Amino acid sequence: MKNLIPVILPFLLLTLTQFAMEKRDNLEESFRWSDFDSQSQKAEYILKKIKKWQKQDHVDGSKKLRVVYFYPKDRKPLKNHLERWDRIMNDIQNFFSIEMERLGYGKSQLSLEKENGKLKLHEVIGKGNDDGTYSYKSGGKILGEVSQALKLKGINAKEETLLIVCGLSQTDGKKVKIYSPYYGMGANQNKGICFVADSDWLNIDGLRPDESKTTLQVKEHRDYEPFSLARFNTTYIGGTIHELGHGLSLPHNLATRVESEKGTALMGAGNYTYRQEWRKEGKGSFLTNAHAIRLIAHPLFSGTSKQAAQQSKLSIHSMNIEYINDSLHLKGRLSSNIPTVAMIAYNDGENK
Repeated sequence: MKNLIPVILPFLLLTLTQFAMEKRDNLEESFRWSDFDSQSQKAEYILKKIKKWQKQDHVDGSKKLRVVYFYPKDRKPLKNHLERWDRIMNDIQNFFSIEMERLGYGKSQLSLEKENGKLKLHEVIGKGNDDGTYSYKSGGKILGEVSQALKLKGINAKEETLLIVCGLSQTDGKKVKIYSPYYGMGANQNKGICFVADSDWLNIDGLRPDESKTTLQVKEHRDYEPFSLARFNTTYIGGTIHELGHGLSLPHNLATRVESEKGTALMGAGNYTYRQEWRKEGKGSFLTNAHAIRLIAHPLFSGTSKQAAQQSKLSIHSMNIEYINDSLHLKGRLSSNIPTVAMIAYNDGENK
């Protein structure tokens, strides 16, 4: 059995998910995951610690996801962009809420910035025209222009989680050409950046069965290829929540064997299966427990930004890893200036 450990360890990423709360004199609370028989018991333990903390101090709910709508100066926002993105973000918020509750973390909700009951979109007009100035590789350039525009509103982009929706697509009937940045970058508990694309055809209703049997011709990184309306919306709305996951500091991950029965992990290939269950084309996408734990400790879900910007200091005093009965057992002692609520080990090689 010992010979198996070197094979498994390259796939092992040890991450401490920390919850911001007041530093106490005794930070050496101990817990053993092996004492819990089920995932629901672990969730109950984590949620109990968080609720106990929330009773001790005021919860500051000021941290919100900032959604930016960017477009070149010689163009206008795509049609019905405000209504469409309000519905898209409400659906994404609902997805996270249902998944967090399913996993036992209560009705934890992604905090969206609202204005008059609707999603607040910070519209930013680019300095360049839609003449090739902006492309998939223009993330840094667009971020710079967005940061300058937000600064005029008193918003420091370096301290925010930003979802930048780019109106960088062209539609000619049923032909769609997309040339927007589409990725997440530089995220932690205090900040995050992600870019996604908008299109005239992007709409929550497009995720449902399409009686018209509409077929789009879509060009992004390759030549034009056929997309059903449902596949198009699953790919690009699913892509939005997937890239937002990166903006919330979630890495790519796979499901465990047990979890995979629910469908496809959101941060695996879940961007290509989002809401397929609405059309009875598959089980759809779901949130893994490992990522739910990370989110419950994120300011956009926890309801507070307290200590979010504080540099964490972790000391590992001892760590032992054993392979027993087809399972990895990690045991050790650590201390941190920000109390620890859980430990996550990624072993994504198991499903490869």
